[in-house]
Amino acid sequence: MPHVLLNKTFTQNLNAIFRVDQPLSVMLRQISKLVKFKNEGKKLIFLPENELVYEDFEAHFKEKKEYFDQNFAKYPVMFFYGLGNGILLKYLLENKKHKRIIVFESELELFYLALQELDFSKDIEQERLILFYTPNLNPAQFQTLFAYPDIETSLKTYNFHIQCEFYEKHYKNEIEKIHQELIEQIKFSFLKRGNDPLDSIIGIKNILINLPKMLRHGIFKAFLKQRFKQVKNAIIVSTGPSLSKQLPLLKEYANKASIMCADSAYPILAKNGIKPDFVFMLERTDFTAEFFNNDFKEFDDGILFILTSVVDKNATKYLEKNNRNYMIVSRPLLFAVSLGLDEFGYLGVGHSVANMAYELAAALRHENIIFIGQDLAYADDGSSHPKDYQHGAEFESDQRRDLYTLAYGQKGQVRTQITWNLFRHALESDITLSKLKLGINTYNATEGGAHIKGSIERPFKELCETLLKENVQKPFAMPPRYDENKAKALLKQSKEDLQAKVKKADDFLEEIKKELELLQSLLPRDYVFEKLDFEALKKSKERLLKLIQVLKQKVIFTETLHAVYFHNECELVRLESVMSKNEHEEKELLILFLETQGRFFIELGEYIYTQNNAILECIKEYTI
Repeated sequence: MPHVLLNKTFTQNLNAIFRVDQPLSVMLRQISKLVKFKNEGKKLIFLPENELVYEDFEAHFKEKKEYFDQNFAKYPVMFFYGLGNGILLKYLLENKKHKRIIVFESELELFYLALQELDFSKDIEQERLILFYTPNLNPAQFQTLFAYPDIETSLKTYNFHIQCEFYEKHYKNEIEKIHQELIEQIKFSFLKRGNDPLDSIIGIKNILINLPKMLRHGIFKAFLKQRFKQVKNAIIVSTGPSLSKQLPLLKEYANKASIMCADSAYPILAKNGIKPDFVFMLERTDFTAEFFNNDFKEFDDGILFILTSVVDKNATKYLEKNNRNYMIVSRPLLFAVSLGLDEFGYLGVGHSVANMAYELAAALRHENIIFIGQDLAYADDGSSHPKDYQHGAEFESDQRRDLYTLAYGQKGQVRTQITWNLFRHALESDITLSKLKLGINTYNATEGGAHIKGSIERPFKELCETLLKENVQKPFAMPPRYDENKAKALLKQSKEDLQAKVKKADDFLEEIKKELELLQSLLPRDYVFEKLDFEALKKSKERLLKLIQVLKQKVIFTETLHAVYFHNECELVRLESVMSKNEHEEKELLILFLETQGRFFIELGEYIYTQNNAILECIKEYTI
């Protein structure tokens, strides 16, 4: 068995890896001998089967080199399974158009051999080369990967390459698993931005309608300080079909943990005499607000209702009708952040109310967080919710599709839906990060539904008996708030800032209009290719790109505009990645670019105009 040696190249590579992936660096340093692979001259040998990783590396390299030069030379991001001997990747990194190359590798020894021979240290430090040892992969790493702006905007040019046939033969299942995970992340990246900007405008209007009330109620940052590390255990109550069976135990142990429940679970808990400490509402619809259209009398004393600022106005109307205590918190959405009211945010990074509750449970540093009713899947009888759910147990049953995921207990599959998968991915990332960074243990005591990676599956009874041993002093104190003068001053400042920003955005709309009129004259619908002035069209392209560059500074850049902007950014990357073989094809690409950007700016302009009017309509109602 070959013994390992540490050389200068290997040490430089390890030092670089240590800065970005300490566990991998440590594992590589601990290798004392090679048992599966060895280099013999230019041959890389798989020892268990005495098999060459490359049958003929010179021929393989020549073929791959030509293939990538002809088809992928302008691609900013490339994904690979397999490091191999590293030579192909070293060659590709010479092309500075490749901003990032992401490599998944299952064999530590192949890392070792390649890193002995080739110096990747600068590319690893700069994260142009991102290496993943697949046994160490977790959901948070995938999500972090797609948080890189240049990776995220390359979604329309996604490509996944296998180093050589050796990997296809020995790691087929692993390759398919990673490919599917990458596809899921791509879907997640598009879904989390939404596909309806007008829906986002409803959210912006709700934020502005709720703003005066937010400023007059609890201050979120002060609340975090007030409740920080006050309780060890939290139970998050959701309304999956498995909830009903957990209610008797929850009632018995409710005084031994922070009880955090989804808006939809609140009427169910009230019916069963189980008082939550916190009730969360995340969504902007009037439909969701109906969960508060009730009157449970003195039961509501001591409960804090925590709403995001995008909720429908009926939510606060119903709460105020019965004198219930509430606090409005900003989600970390672009428009809410632009208001600069940081002391009232931020909560609700994820897409479900359970995500929101989990974020707060972690922020308050509960040591153990327990999920119940978090099925994220249909029950065997097809129901989507418990029998006492306000809108019926089969409320979402008509959305069932042939989409399955791993079941609770990691045995078998359960039927789910795209939205629940989105929620689950976000939870899995949060759970992993909470464990790694905060040491928080997350338990899934749903005893049904989908498996949630990173959570520890335990029966609810067992967790109650082992973790919930001491009573918690309740009710909790309500969060502090500003006095009326301070609240009015903040509202006045917000109104003035928004008026100035709308004026600036209107001026930018005029710039867009002039440029589009010029483009229309240079590139009419009935243009004749041979008669086009391509020098003038090139200058038009430059001006449009400059408008894109300054866009974020010129308008109130919100989630409404970001959805359109993000899709266009992805389209720009795709267009820039297309290989042109001659001057004629270059001109065709220029026309395609201008047509695409012309449509983008028309659409963008419409949304800026609609958004500006919506903002002015809302803030004119402020009485200061």
